[in-house]
Amino acid sequence: MDATPRPSCESPEPDLMLDEQLTAFTIAPVWERALALLQAHPKREILIDASRLKRIDDTGIAFLYELRQETRAPGTGVIIRNLSPELSALVPDYPASELGTRPESPPSRPAIEQLGYVTRRKMRQIGNWLDFIADCARTLGPLSRRGNPIRWRETLDIAAEAGANAVPIVLLIGFLMGVIIAFEIALVAREFGAVIFVIDGVGIAMLRELGPLMTAILFAGRSGAAFAAQIGTQKVNEELDAIRTFGLDPIHFLVLPRLLAAALVVPLLTVFADVVGLFGGALVLIRFDIGLYQFYYRLLSVVELEDLFVGLLKAATFGLAIAAIGCRRGLTTGAGATAVGLSATGAVVTSIVCIVVLDGLFTILFDA
Repeated sequence: MDATPRPSCESPEPDLMLDEQLTAFTIAPVWERALALLQAHPKREILIDASRLKRIDDTGIAFLYELRQETRAPGTGVIIRNLSPELSALVPDYPASELGTRPESPPSRPAIEQLGYVTRRKMRQIGNWLDFIADCARTLGPLSRRGNPIRWRETLDIAAEAGANAVPIVLLIGFLMGVIIAFEIALVAREFGAVIFVIDGVGIAMLRELGPLMTAILFAGRSGAAFAAQIGTQKVNEELDAIRTFGLDPIHFLVLPRLLAAALVVPLLTVFADVVGLFGGALVLIRFDIGLYQFYYRLLSVVELEDLFVGLLKAATFGLAIAAIGCRRGLTTGAGATAVGLSATGAVVTSIVCIVVLDGLFTILFDA
């Protein structure tokens, strides 16, 4: 923007010539030159030519408004000439004092009204979840008998990706959990000469609780977030609309393969975690004079198949819950650059809370 001051004389030459644009990005040098002219010539009029001005925003309008409001002694002040009628009409009705003022905040609701609002919102969310679960259950059965079979190839691909890539971290965490639990229990049991009973605690804890629980948390952090991000990205890119345009159901096309893959993979990963966890406990007990053979035969005498089945049932249920939460979060992803990240984060947090709640329900159900 040409902000060069013009010579001050009797001729109609302007003191300041505005360029084609007067916006927040170009106004800084013009503002500086205008202030310099006002300070340098306090006893005469400052002439500003706006004949070139074609584009203006609210910052430029506020600037012109302030110049027009510049009141000094008679024969002084600021004269803006050659401003187009369209732009000139904006300036008189633009009080700069209101620029940037905050709107009044809405009045706060009474406590009972706020409670009702929150309750209604939560009930609506619960209803949406129940509708989603019903859609999944309905899609799993009848559609497979109407020429729209379950996409087993994609299911196996998802299972391989989610399962094979998770094996190393599951083995590591499972082994460390077995080592830690065995060592902590053994330190206390040694004081009472009951180190042999450490095998009971390690076996039951790994098979019924720690194996499926830790595996599910790892799966939620890896695959649950991935499911939400994948489907959320598809929604942001309007790929879900394209799927519906082709007459396909996103629940059947995207959700069911992930549900089945999770129900298959999490129990398998739990078995790996159980095995390495028991092995880690056996290695720790060698330090407490419990040999591998003694560990093995004691484990067989105290651990029943029911403990293993309960753990695998938990794992399958956890897997279904994680996949359902991840897919649901992906399907409800909003617009914007941060929407996918929020969906992935929400999927992980919700999955972990759901895992803990389900684990408590299983404990009450099977130990009552």
